[in-house]
Amino acid sequence: MNDRTFTKNVFLLTVFILVLTGCSNYKDQQSIPPENLPESVIKVMSNAFPDATDATFQTVEKDKLYEVYYKLKGDPFYAALNTEKILSVYRMYGAVPDSMQQSLPVQGVQGGKADLYKEPVPQPSKQNIFTARYAWNNLDYLLTWFPNAPTNPIKYLVKLEPYSKFSYTIYQDERYTLPAQIISFLEREKLRFTSAKISLNEKNEKQYLMSATTASSTNYEFTFDQSGKLINTIYRAEAFYYNIEELPDKIQTFIKSSSGFSPMKIAEGYKFSDPVGTGYVINMEGMNEQCWINFDQEGNFVNMTYQTALYR
Repeated sequence: MNDRTFTKNVFLLTVFILVLTGCSNYKDQQSIPPENLPESVIKVMSNAFPDATDATFQTVEKDKLYEVYYKLKGDPFYAALNTEKILSVYRMYGAVPDSMQQSLPVQGVQGGKADLYKEPVPQPSKQNIFTARYAWNNLDYLLTWFPNAPTNPIKYLVKLEPYSKFSYTIYQDERYTLPAQIISFLEREKLRFTSAKISLNEKNEKQYLMSATTASSTNYEFTFDQSGKLINTIYRAEAFYYNIEELPDKIQTFIKSSSGFSPMKIAEGYKFSDPVGTGYVINMEGMNEQCWINFDQEGNFVNMTYQTALYR
């Protein structure tokens, strides 16, 4: 794992821990007194990882959300937690392995650089998942790497999406933690909240991928930014596009001038419009690759999700 030095003023709190072996020992062995670290956070970490050592806490959201780098049996880990529970855990590695380097996107988004290689613990499914930060076209993306079984003709599935350092999911009982603007949207549209995946970038800005159902039990997904602005949904789409010439001029120019996207064809595009956010989503397809590009209502690029299949 690469050494990390945490000196940015954006962090409100940094606590260095020499050895974490239980709540009392934990507090006794601080190199900096943890007066501002909630007892509940100490308890959550102590209960979950009593054998953890060399832990470094940082505040993500004061009195609500924290992150911690630590070691278990000498191996580096990273976790996000709140005052009640561990939200997500990742095992951190060093350099991106050769097998992953060879599977990096070689088509529309080739030429990027990958680092911060890690894996979720425990794995969310039988299919092993690994991630890395992928810098491409002056933006950072989260690269997710799915190696397939030896009998599968597809060796790897590779996905890029807006970069997040960690993510976690909330359900109906935690609906109250959503921004007020999102809750108001749900109430106005009479939608039943199901769940939301919350992702945080390196600036601690949140993005919400929310699932909700209508009265007729039709499920839709909605993506909101930190402020609760709607940035993607097909819910009540007001226009659909199947040809690049149908798109607004600014979006046409963006696609045609991109070496990665210009060879692709439009599978489908749509425009969504709502008081809390209006924009466009264009689904592009190429040879064994697909991407979804988000634009705002003026046609400016917002973000992108990309995936490709790599055969043996």
